[in-house]
Amino acid sequence: MKKIGLKAISIMLIILGAYTIFLSVRDMNKPSKESIINGKDISNEEYIYKDELLDIGYTIDEISSIQSKVSLNDVKSYILTNNKFENIVSFVNNPYFNIKNIGRYVSYYKNNPNYSLDQIVLYVELGLDNDFYTHINIVNNYFDVNALVNKYNKLESEVNYEDLVKIPKPYSNDGDKEIRSVAYDSLINMIDAAKKDNIKLFVVSGYRTWKQQERLFNTSKTNNGLEHALMYSAKPGHSEHQLGLAVDLNTTQNGFEKTKQYEWLKQNAYKFGFIERYQKGKEFITGYAFEPWHYRYLGVDIATKIFEENITYEEYLLKYKK
Repeated sequence: MKKIGLKAISIMLIILGAYTIFLSVRDMNKPSKESIINGKDISNEEYIYKDELLDIGYTIDEISSIQSKVSLNDVKSYILTNNKFENIVSFVNNPYFNIKNIGRYVSYYKNNPNYSLDQIVLYVELGLDNDFYTHINIVNNYFDVNALVNKYNKLESEVNYEDLVKIPKPYSNDGDKEIRSVAYDSLINMIDAAKKDNIKLFVVSGYRTWKQQERLFNTSKTNNGLEHALMYSAKPGHSEHQLGLAVDLNTTQNGFEKTKQYEWLKQNAYKFGFIERYQKGKEFITGYAFEPWHYRYLGVDIATKIFEENITYEEYLLKYKK
């Protein structure tokens, strides 16, 4: 009996020893609280939130990425310690990442799984996860050359610009169109430069009042239906023409993109501070159908960046955080 007892005890001790070794090896491979901090220079609060991130499934590498872009207060404020967000590292490492929109990224990705994660962040930051003409911001800097007016940004009421200048013939079709003085000389210089290259350009639409824009939108809706009006016209308050910085050149009819005038504008307009505002292939960003005749003045520096990078004005503003 004693021999059996001693033998059983020996076996138990061996098993206990093996289990102890197993626990030691397991704990060596498990991220320790010490492994998620840099030495001892860390606050208790930061220590706790990192531990919480580990507990809900984030890896040490993911935590490091989060910490590099997200403040402690934002980690707590935007529920990163309550939910594990998939693809967190890809979102955080995107240059346009904004912690405040993390929930929107996840939601938009679920609805648009064919988009890359970089596209998801870009499109959300551009506001494209919201329907056009929703979540509208009121434009207050309407005197600035770089003011943004689109389907998310609206002039609240009529703006009375005192620097409007009439565009005479033959620079406009009837000598009665207007543009603000800040863009006038550049427009005239552009049309003169085109003429030297045997390209005839003239303005068919310039500054518009609130009532003029309202009438154009309603006419388009009556004649062609609401869907067409929303793509080819703007609701009053949402048109760049109301800024006095946009012009339609030569025509507003289909087919202009096949002309030598359009080819010249594509290659030269930026040199005079104008951009092709509603580009082909960018309709989902601008909200408008391709309009090869619509040009917006922004100044040579901005126009050159937009031309060289082949981006929209919305993308420019996001990229350069204007």
